[in-house]
Amino acid sequence: MSVAVVEDPLPGKISVWRARWVLMRYGRPPEPPPAGVAATGQLLALVTEVAARVGVAAPDAVLLTGHGAIRSWASRRRRLLFVGLPLLYCLTVDEVRALVAHELAVVDHRRAHLVARLRDLYEEAADPSRVELPPRVAAVLRATREFASALERKADQAASSASGLHTAARAVVKADLAEFEFADLAFDLEEQVWQHAAAAIQDVHDGWRAAIRAGAVIASVDDDTRTALMSRHPNLAGAIAPLTAAHVALRAADLVPVDPLPAADERALARHVLRRSPAEWTTFAAVPPSAWPGWVVRQARAVHDQVATLLGRQAVGPAEVVEVLLTRLDELVAANWPAQPEPPVEPEELDATPSVVVVMEAALTSRGWRRIHPATPGVLVSETGIECNLHELAVSSAALPDLLALLAAPPV
Repeated sequence: MSVAVVEDPLPGKISVWRARWVLMRYGRPPEPPPAGVAATGQLLALVTEVAARVGVAAPDAVLLTGHGAIRSWASRRRRLLFVGLPLLYCLTVDEVRALVAHELAVVDHRRAHLVARLRDLYEEAADPSRVELPPRVAAVLRATREFASALERKADQAASSASGLHTAARAVVKADLAEFEFADLAFDLEEQVWQHAAAAIQDVHDGWRAAIRAGAVIASVDDDTRTALMSRHPNLAGAIAPLTAAHVALRAADLVPVDPLPAADERALARHVLRRSPAEWTTFAAVPPSAWPGWVVRQARAVHDQVATLLGRQAVGPAEVVEVLLTRLDELVAANWPAQPEPPVEPEELDATPSVVVVMEAALTSRGWRRIHPATPGVLVSETGIECNLHELAVSSAALPDLLALLAAPPV
């Protein structure tokens, strides 16, 4: 008499044979692991400690990547954990623990390679930016939704076990915001350097670290982001709902120590985020200070033009532009985007820096002020050593008088 052997189902009680059928019909062939740099020191120790704390298998290797995300990967023989260097510069130790536990739980399965591929397939189909749902995508969602929900609940539980519910909730929100903010800053910096020197910026991650330390990265969670993250992390949704900008600020405090990177590793991680394949490399220190102001001046000129559209004339200097931005924003938007059903809440500029900061930085730069680091938009220092964070100043209760006083001060 023979006994049938029934394989354990994957999360969501999807059987192994069903998972294989879904992947054969809708998936792509397995891809090799992303490129990475071997992690060392305290980061490696933290991953080992987290695995033991939540009772999951430690990965076969931990690799640093240049992107702002922590992600697991699995094949039939290996489980890898990729840790984004940008997150190590702006998330606390406990927040990193939560994200590590979350990803280790994803591949904590005997058929980890199937789990990882199914998750990728689901996430591609569930892309929130998709405006239409083709029949193939709808079929993928039907086949994988229950699996994805069960997997995410398991991973959320591991994140909570590692660092606590509220820390885990902050971690997933801050990681999402940091990934976007880093990509935005890196794009601007890389574009400016390329225009100046036809070379790629090697120490772009050091620039991100400088921006975080200076308070030049202002992140806030909007309703769409909050809703998407609550849907993606059902076990953390209740703790995500009340989070405010103060809870998700990206700050350089209580970080996981990172060993200094050799130049070759810096270039390898920078290459992950580049949109081109450079033959030449440079550093922030090698780019002359005179190369930077032009970018923000062009941004400010666009805002001046928007104000001129409202006024029907050119503004009388940056002071009037700032006054319009702070007191007549609704009129400004209506004058420049009359046909849009949902006009932007800020006048358009080339990056995510608020328009007030752009105009102020351009004006002060012409008077001798400079960024404290090329990667710190809106955080300036005068020739006499006075530092000013325009982001903080622009949202203060006395924003307009303070900003106008700064513009009226004698040139340094």
